Amino acid sequence: MKKLFLSVRTRLLALCLSLVAVLGGASVMLGYLILRDQDFQLAQQKQYDRFETIYSAQQAMSLLRHRGGQLNSAVLARDAELQSRAKAAQEKAKAALDRELVKLAAFDPASARIIDDSMADVPGLTRKVMEALISGQQAQSAPVFGALQQKLNVIEETLQRASQREQALATAIQSRERVRVQRAIQLAAVIIIGAGLAGVLVTLAVVRSIIRPLQATTNAIRQVNSGEIDIDLPPIRSDEFGDMAVALRQFRDQAERLRRLAYQDPLTGLGNHARLEESLQRAIERARQTRESLALLYVDLDNFRAVNDKFGHKAGDRYLCEAKSRLHRFMPYDALLCRHSGDKFTIMVEGLDAGPSLEGLLRDQADCILRGLAESYPFGDHLLNMSVSIGIAVFPGDGETAEQILSSADAAMYVAKKNGRNNARFASAQLTGTMRKQLALASDIRRGLERGEFEPFYQPVVDVERGRVVGAEALLRWRHPENGLLPPSEFIQVAEESGLINQLGELCLMKAHEQSLIWASRNRPLRISVNLSVRQVHDGKILQILRGLRTAPGQRERLIDFELTESALLDSTEYSHNMLMEIKKLGFRIGLDDFGTGYSSFSYLQRLPIDKIKIDRQFVISMGTSKQALAIVSATLTLAQNLDLGVIAEGVENTEQMRQLRILGCKLQQGFYFTRALPAADFEAWAAAFEQNGMAAHATAVAAREPVTIGLSAR
Repeated sequence: MKKLFLSVRTRLLALCLSLVAVLGGASVMLGYLILRDQDFQLAQQKQYDRFETIYSAQQAMSLLRHRGGQLNSAVLARDAELQSRAKAAQEKAKAALDRELVKLAAFDPASARIIDDSMADVPGLTRKVMEALISGQQAQSAPVFGALQQKLNVIEETLQRASQREQALATAIQSRERVRVQRAIQLAAVIIIGAGLAGVLVTLAVVRSIIRPLQATTNAIRQVNSGEIDIDLPPIRSDEFGDMAVALRQFRDQAERLRRLAYQDPLTGLGNHARLEESLQRAIERARQTRESLALLYVDLDNFRAVNDKFGHKAGDRYLCEAKSRLHRFMPYDALLCRHSGDKFTIMVEGLDAGPSLEGLLRDQADCILRGLAESYPFGDHLLNMSVSIGIAVFPGDGETAEQILSSADAAMYVAKKNGRNNARFASAQLTGTMRKQLALASDIRRGLERGEFEPFYQPVVDVERGRVVGAEALLRWRHPENGLLPPSEFIQVAEESGLINQLGELCLMKAHEQSLIWASRNRPLRISVNLSVRQVHDGKILQILRGLRTAPGQRERLIDFELTESALLDSTEYSHNMLMEIKKLGFRIGLDDFGTGYSSFSYLQRLPIDKIKIDRQFVISMGTSKQALAIVSATLTLAQNLDLGVIAEGVENTEQMRQLRILGCKLQQGFYFTRALPAADFEAWAAAFEQNGMAAHATAVAAREPVTIGLSAR
């Protein structure tokens, strides 16, 4: 009920009612004055009617006396006809007087009664006077005539007094009415002025109670629209403006929540990439005004991926939170710590003196962070070694914008990581030039992935004894819009370092699988080998992808083989071994690429679920000149035969190598001797021509250095 009474709607209604009351009061008073005037006019009219009645009675009385005198004259003249007419006129005058006396009795009965009493004697006295005059007794008629005159005088005097009395009454009525009118006018003026003042006060109160909160609400809405953070919110009231104030508070809270989501890392509570860029740009603007320097330390955890792979993502989150706590503890007091992405943090330090001691100061701060984070982190029954690589960029020497400073610090961090990790490097043109190119290339790779610029080419695996193509290796190529067709050597290393190798590997796998289904549907089931990076092995997502791959119609076994480099398995863990076993259980074969280049190759053959090995190209190339290389190839073939493993020799480039490998018992070969990697359509055409012409024709063509052009692309 209180809210209803205090609502804006109720106040506006009260304002309208008050204005209606003012107008109504004025109208009532005006009506009252009009009615009073009408009453006064009516009273005056009645008074005029009384005056008229008295005046008419006086006139009738005068006429009656006149007619009586005419009758007396007619009697004295003894003219019968004249007497008759005079008598009739007298009776008529008498009747007129009687009518007026009846009217007079209506408002002055006392005077009417006096006149009636006097009129009762007039006929008798008139008759006596007439008889005395007719008989000639004038002396006797004089007293009677005097009595008659006295009666008539009484009537006239009574009428005169009535007239005077009515005059006095009219004057009194007018005076009294004038006083009443003045009082009514004064009362009306008081009421109208009071109602007007009350209406004005009510209007001011209502308008003020609406305008003030309306202005406060409008100002708050304008602040919201302008994107301000600190909003002057109106107070909460028990009306519609209070509801708006509550809504604005809810909006502010939601906006603050969205701002936290947009600018805050949900895991660590630190500012995120967007917060860093905004704060860095503002700090650069302040530094320009104060002519001071600022520094950005780009911090990357060195062994975070291993923690994630070995202990899981929850443990990785705890590891990140511990790193955040240590960075807070050992970084400069007034610095800004943000989580840039993944396992990368940034520390922004403002207000630095741009002098010769700046580099030493920053190096001391970086060393403090390195020492502080070097302490082992106890996790359950394990002790995890925590170390970081730090890149340092300084404004304005290493960039003029937030993007440039961040890029310089990022590049310096990569230099620190390449120089053994657990150290700090300053950004400079000499150190970061290559890193910036690599970062630009990484950005270009991301764009190429989005635009579908990558596709697998296929290099055939040939059974030289049967002269048939039995498989292919999918090798990714990049159709760069500016630089043309790029081989993996141009981008794979950068993809590995920037974490894009998983996306490239998944893309190659999916396209190779689709191609295997197409070739199987054309009655050419070829086994396609796809390179699998150690990062894909560590990422459990690969199993989910493989479970979703269907087999080719009519084929009971998978047509996709995976090849891992021996160097990639140097840091293999129990987790990696289990992942390979799961891949094996799904029906995929696993091969060991670049066999013989590692340090413990034979132990891999015993420990890992390997189905085939690939002899590295350096041994194949060196067979003709190195007895050691020839012995290694021969021993590898013997070992593979005893372990029931398939063997493929890669890097075959001439007829001598092909024949020597064939003599040693290696019938599966691939290399430029047969063809370079080709697009799928060109591969099909080449394979059909090769199998149709046979190995002899191919060897003859190679020996004669005649290019085998059937199905080859211009590249």
